[in-house]
Amino acid sequence: MLNLQKTMVTPQVDQGSTNHQCMGPKTIRFQPEQCPACLSKFSLDQIMRIDNPAGEDSMIQGDLATSLRGLVYGRCRACRSLIAMDERRQQRVLDQIYRDLPDTYWQELSQQDRFANIVEDFVSVRAEGPELWDVGCGTGNLLARLHPSWKKHGLEPGRRAVKEAQRQGMDVREGTAATAQLRDVADVVLAVDVVEHLLWPIEELTAIHRMLKPGGIIAIFTGIADALIPRMAGKSWYYLHCVGHVTVFSSEALKTMLSRIGMVDIESHRIEHQGAISLRQWCQRVAGNGIRMALGRPAACLHFYHDHQLLLARKPVEFN
Repeated sequence: MLNLQKTMVTPQVDQGSTNHQCMGPKTIRFQPEQCPACLSKFSLDQIMRIDNPAGEDSMIQGDLATSLRGLVYGRCRACRSLIAMDERRQQRVLDQIYRDLPDTYWQELSQQDRFANIVEDFVSVRAEGPELWDVGCGTGNLLARLHPSWKKHGLEPGRRAVKEAQRQGMDVREGTAATAQLRDVADVVLAVDVVEHLLWPIEELTAIHRMLKPGGIIAIFTGIADALIPRMAGKSWYYLHCVGHVTVFSSEALKTMLSRIGMVDIESHRIEHQGAISLRQWCQRVAGNGIRMALGRPAACLHFYHDHQLLLARKPVEFN
């Protein structure tokens, strides 16, 4: 699911919120000097805090359940992406989060056939060969649902997940694109629910670029920080309640990064997350939150709706 890369952080003390959405005074945060999404000097436009995340996320285990008391996100003024600005920007904290993910975490990530079919429909008409790699493949649920005509491989840093995938007979290796250092092996690379877990995404995306054969394609599925629904939901957006989400791209920021690493033919498609609810359900939950807040109770999370995208891009054939 991730690439545990380092990025420079500056511990700071917040002297107040930049808007109505969130933080009290003197809240410690870790602000990157450079935006991990657009690589510009990080300029804070908006800040949001989610208190007491323990109990909402199976990734929060052991000592982390008491030490990580809040998830803090800052919006980059330049690219509108949302960046984690709390203890998760420290390498040791991420190491602790991912060292031994519980089995329940992988069970929660099981893919649906419909989602797999949608992704496969997009990549199959663009692929120039059968070599397909799933980076951050977990236990191989998505790989297992793809057509057997693909030559399927996976990379996954979660040790338990790798062992489970191998037990099922899949070619899944422990590691990330950056650690595997593969070159010119893939006609297709999938990165489903991956880039939001990266502290410094350009390093993993550059490694994926190296994995691709000339003419190969990458397919990235991720949330959209600046979509209408997330902006309306604010800190109630369910996506921000996942402790592993540290770099939530805006639509244009991810396109720009793919262009920066040398990808072409970049296209974006709005695809619903497999856990998405309907517009009617979403509106009902918004109304319910209004009632909760009127009664002095905290707002409930607003689940996914029209807030994810599938980005496709190609490595130039003439690339050297």
